[in-house]
Formats: sequence, structure tokens, C-alpha cells
Amino acid sequence: MAKIPDGNGPRRARRQIPPQSRLKLFRPISWRGGVIASSTDEYVSHLLIELGRLGMEIRDIEDHARPPNTRTVLSDLLQWLSDRPGKAYAELINWQTLDFPQMRSRLEEDRYAKPRIELSAEITKMNNLSVRWHPAGWRDSEFDWRRPDHHYSNLITHRKWQQPPDFHWFVGDEQPTFDSRPSNELMYVRGVGNLRPAPREEYGPYASYNRDIVDSILICAVRSAYETLLSQLEYSFDVTLIHAFDFVTRDEGDENDPWSARYPIRRVISWTIEDAVDLYARRDQEASLAKEHADRAKLENVATAYGFTLETFVGALLRASSVKRTGPAPSGEHLNRNAAKELRNAGFKIHAGEVRDIRELIERHRIEVLPEFLRPEVSEAPIPPNNIVRFPQDSE
Repeated sequence: MAKIPDGNGPRRARRQIPPQSRLKLFRPISWRGGVIASSTDEYVSHLLIELGRLGMEIRDIEDHARPPNTRTVLSDLLQWLSDRPGKAYAELINWQTLDFPQMRSRLEEDRYAKPRIELSAEITKMNNLSVRWHPAGWRDSEFDWRRPDHHYSNLITHRKWQQPPDFHWFVGDEQPTFDSRPSNELMYVRGVGNLRPAPREEYGPYASYNRDIVDSILICAVRSAYETLLSQLEYSFDVTLIHAFDFVTRDEGDENDPWSARYPIRRVISWTIEDAVDLYARRDQEASLAKEHADRAKLENVATAYGFTLETFVGALLRASSVKRTGPAPSGEHLNRNAAKELRNAGFKIHAGEVRDIRELIERHRIEVLPEFLRPEVSEAPIPPNNIVRFPQDSE
């Protein structure tokens, strides 16, 4: 039976919105610093393995904001690993640019002296990472256009140095062009400033993969490449690091990894490039404060951990330090062993090493509970002799 029109005109078919493509999830990888630091290859390999597992290609995670310049972090890292800037390395290890008299005088004082350089990193206005080298002292030098030996292409003669550099010739910091980079640029990675590893609770309707995880892995690879470059340069040069990466991490579990509850993934959630001296000073201060907090907590927890109070512990030290009929009073490790024996005889489970640790905590944070003769000797700095002879001044 034919459908009778209702008089309201033909109906338009409702637009069918294509369903969102399934979100492809990259598995995270943990940032490990220090002795067990992961290499750049490990992070890059992890990304390539994940791309293959998810049926994706490198171009699927590259930047498409400025075509045709779509090659960004991963592509540039792969190129840097296989073909590092040969010209920049050649300029760096060109021994003809060294100031040989300066190096000879330094070698007479220190046979292990190396040419001194600085290594700096910056994010350009186009959000690219540029790593460059300069002769040591460059950052603290000043422009000096009045030098008599001024040479238009030798930047050594353009500046006033606080200490003589180890190079008599240096050319670099040129303005980049469409087909060339500065001659002192050792690493150039595009798109690093666009990496945003901050965790996202939800992804937009057009997201095809978890970009925050990918950005977290990429920034780990970039930092590893930068620190690998530093360690390699230190074989031949005395390197002063001007800038360093700082990471903020958080521990996360992985539902597909049964060991993640015990060994969680340390995921990078934010990063900055900071002045290396300020960064390391802040880290040392934070580590010192954390250690002091942990030591005080451990000292307050002595009664719970061992079953005796600090007064009982000090009493055992006093009895252990008593002078015997023959021989000197025990001190040092002998005192620790005797005090541990006293406490074990009283029914407490403790050994000499633990006594030494508790003594050190008391000496640092609660020294007032120790008698004078049990406190460590404080060595005072020697007072310099007042043997300065002042010459008489002529009267006016």
C-alpha cells in the first residue's frame, strides 16, 4: 500500500553521524633516572612497538598543524639517533680552534685538564628544542666591540671574558634558514614545546589515541637524548651544564600488569627546562629536608620499632661506657657493641649497627639527651694568625 502524504511536505532523512573511531591506547612506560636510567632507544623502541601493535604509523602521531612541515619529535629523534649533526661535531672537535698556550698552562697545573665548554638548551618561539655548545664562560661574558683584535666572524673577539677561554676561534649562533642550522647546534628536535603529558580524564570526540601518554614517552626520550649527549661530551670535554630538564612524576598502576601494584609506573605528568645550578640547588635542599623529616620520624618511632625509649637507650650507653678495671673506656664501635649487648640482656632485639644508627640520629636531632662526654667533639675552625704587617702611611 502506498503511503499517503500528510501534507507537511517530504521529510528529510536525519543525518547519520558516523560513530567515533575506537580510541587506541598506547601503554605507558616508566621514567627511570639515576643509575638505571633508560636510554633514548628504549623509549623510541617502546613507541614503535606500540605503533605496530595498534596498527598505526609514525605519521599518525606527528603534528599536522603546519603542513607540509609535519615531521616532529619522533621523526627528529630517529634522525638524530642515526645521523647526528656532523658539521656541528666537526666544529666542536676541531683542535685547530683551541688556544694551545692556554691549554698548555692548564695542563701544567692539571694533567687531566680538558677543553672547557658550556651546553645549553632552549625552546624556540616555534616550540622546537635547540641544544648548542659554547666555549666555557660564554654566559658570563659581555659584549666588547672595542677590542683591538676584533674580528667580524670570530665571536671570541666580540666579548670580554672573566677567564680566558680554551678556544682562540669560535663561530656559531648563526640565524637558521630554511636549509641550514647554526654551526654550534648539536641537537634540534621539532615540536618539543608542544608536548603536554598532563593526564586527561576524557578525550575529545575526534581523538584517535591517548596523546598524553604518547607525549609523556616522547619527553622522556628527548631528555634521555639530551643527557646522553652530555655524558658523551664529558669523555673529551669539561662540560658546564647551563640548562637541565625537570620532571614531575606520579606513580600509576597498570591493570594489565600484575606487578604494577608493587612496582608502579612512574609516569611523567609535567616538565620544564630550568637553570641547572638553581635546579640542582633546589633538589639538594629538598633532599636534605626530606632526609631530615625521615630521620626525625625514625627517631620518634624508636619505641615502636624496638620497644625501648630514648631514656632507656641512653642508660644502656652510659652502662656500656663505664670504665673497666683494666684498659681504657670503650668508644666508637666497641661502645655500640656493648650497648647492643646491654639492651639484648634487657630483652630487646637490636644489634650494633642499629645502635650506631640511633646514636647518629640523636647526635643530629636530639643531642641534648646525651651526657657531655658522649657527645661528638666539635672541631672548631682554626683562627688565622694575625701576622699582617701594615706599612706606615706618609703623613700629609
